[in-house]
Amino acid sequence: MRVLLSAYACEPNKGSEPEIGWQRALHMVAHADEVWVLTRANNQAIIEADPLSHAPGLHFIYYDLPRWLLRLKKQAWFLPVYFILWQWGAYRVAARRHRGKPFDYVYHVTFSGMQAGSFMGRLGIPFVIGPIAGGERAPLRLRRGMPFRGQASELLRDLGILLQRYSPLTCTALAAAERIYVVTPDSLRMVLPKWHHKTQVHLSVAIRSQTFPQTERRPPAALPRFVFAGRLLHWKGAHFAIRALAEARRTVPEATLTLVGSGPDERWLRALARRCGVADAVEFSGQLPRQQLLGSLPGYIALVFPSLHDSGGFVVLEALQNGVPVVCLDLGGPGVMVNESCGIVVPTAGADEAQVVDGIANAMISLALMPAAERQRLSAGAIARANELSWPRLTESIVGRGGSG
Repeated sequence: MRVLLSAYACEPNKGSEPEIGWQRALHMVAHADEVWVLTRANNQAIIEADPLSHAPGLHFIYYDLPRWLLRLKKQAWFLPVYFILWQWGAYRVAARRHRGKPFDYVYHVTFSGMQAGSFMGRLGIPFVIGPIAGGERAPLRLRRGMPFRGQASELLRDLGILLQRYSPLTCTALAAAERIYVVTPDSLRMVLPKWHHKTQVHLSVAIRSQTFPQTERRPPAALPRFVFAGRLLHWKGAHFAIRALAEARRTVPEATLTLVGSGPDERWLRALARRCGVADAVEFSGQLPRQQLLGSLPGYIALVFPSLHDSGGFVVLEALQNGVPVVCLDLGGPGVMVNESCGIVVPTAGADEAQVVDGIANAMISLALMPAAERQRLSAGAIARANELSWPRLTESIVGRGGSG
């Protein structure tokens, strides 16, 4: 069985989209005789420097556009054109390989969005797309506290979702697919109803490996310290976490919040912390190296991650893997990953900002006052949930349902 993965983004130890492409490539090897990964030539050096790239049966095909087009890529206006051209060029490379020695299946892995489409369905073999994302939207009631530019950005994003749904590039790719996977129920917005019969919801991110049993790990944190990790952007929900901390401190005055990350909305968030009277309880630690962040996670009671439209959320999985419960909203990928066994999911249906903030604050209070035995149970549940969301299980599920298995 020869399988082709179209993975524009595919690099080890990069996180986000490159991690998705890389892990899907590594774990597809268990389900096929040969796995060929078509990715950017720019990724070649870092891929081949990793010993895992030389696994038996795993092969890489590197392709990029001509240099003069790569120079134009630096211009923001040209990026959408560049991505479309890369997808078309990648298809032509795949078609030549396919004529020489046919593939049995082709998967579109990354990008997880379909803005640039995918032409791999033209190969005439079973074609599997996804999991794709991009249909997640911030509820209108939860946008009022955003800066004006954030609200405008969200409206433009809404328009982009609508246009993408009816884009010929998206529709052509989805029509050709044998099976379509979407990251969340909200991502079904990207798929017209006539293709829902071949569409399933499936997360696109997972943990790298099985975690240790809880008995081999340090006890969960006891101090009422909470952490947010992510870019400081209006839609990541850090402003909800700050407002919730101010409410929670009325009951748990020693509670603190650490914001790990940087971004254009840091000044706005600092001003919000001052207005809420919690500037001394909110630490802005800036961007941390990944291993340093992971090492610090067990020192917190919980990760508070109230993102409004995160399709994935690697940090949520990493927190669970470290036995750290998660407080999130019932939106996007985090709302699918987290359940009552490993954290607290705050409902948003029909809720306004004040109600969501109350929900997060109540979750923080509950976790801060939770008996040690109950906190231990929740920590063990976080690890158990992470083990359910591993790359081998994710890949097996996708291959078994819609591909080469």
